[in-house]
Amino acid sequence: MRSAWKQRPLYDRNDPSRTGPVVVNYDLDQLKVGENRVVVGRKGGFDLHDRDIAPGDGWSRALYAPECTWPQGADLCVLVEWHPDRRVGSDWAARLEAVTTGLRSLDYAVERAGRAIDPATDLHASLLVYRMEPGKAPPRRPADAWAHVPPPRTYTWPETNPLDLLERWLKQTKAARNGVRLVVRDVASALWPPEAELCGLARWWPAPDTFTTAVYDGLREMASVMQDAGYRVRTQERPLPDAVETADLLVYRQATPDAIA
Repeated sequence: MRSAWKQRPLYDRNDPSRTGPVVVNYDLDQLKVGENRVVVGRKGGFDLHDRDIAPGDGWSRALYAPECTWPQGADLCVLVEWHPDRRVGSDWAARLEAVTTGLRSLDYAVERAGRAIDPATDLHASLLVYRMEPGKAPPRRPADAWAHVPPPRTYTWPETNPLDLLERWLKQTKAARNGVRLVVRDVASALWPPEAELCGLARWWPAPDTFTTAVYDGLREMASVMQDAGYRVRTQERPLPDAVETADLLVYRQATPDAIA
């Protein structure tokens, strides 16, 4: 069997949502801790792919992380999920250590971010994996920085999911009313700011041909509404392109000092 990768992919800072996960998936594959896709044959002129993974090892993959969730000063950032081989049984601690050590050897910063993992109930483990811009150091955060993050929960009537309430408030802004669509969705806890106790991603689709200056004005209006309601907000550090299809806003409520301690 030969590897499904023909050459090392290139990272494009102007297209991180597509190229970032591809680059990290390549590195995971080369470290033998990824999906380890291989070509097992050909049919109809196309390669047939499969995974070449030792029993019990499980497999990991890199996923897109919205730029507003990146650590400040990051040049590349992804969410890496490791999935265990439940048919055979996997050593979570050993496998996560292998993934972490391998990526750090390639100059990635790796954090076991988000809610604590319970191998008995969780389907996968998550890692925050990123590289910093030249001359910038990764944030110094303790290993238990996310220990206060509450477990996921469901809301039943007459309760209101806080993310639904955030979406309702944001849809009342002038920017959202003049745009095409706005949604607020949950985001993996590994992408939360470590000081957050609740977090959601607001994605806004401005009207076609909206000038970038108007998009920034809309984001400032939304941020002001969220801040007046007691929430903090983050946007991407990279300047928006001239043509904007979507714009993201990370909205979160900061945990009390007693909860973080």
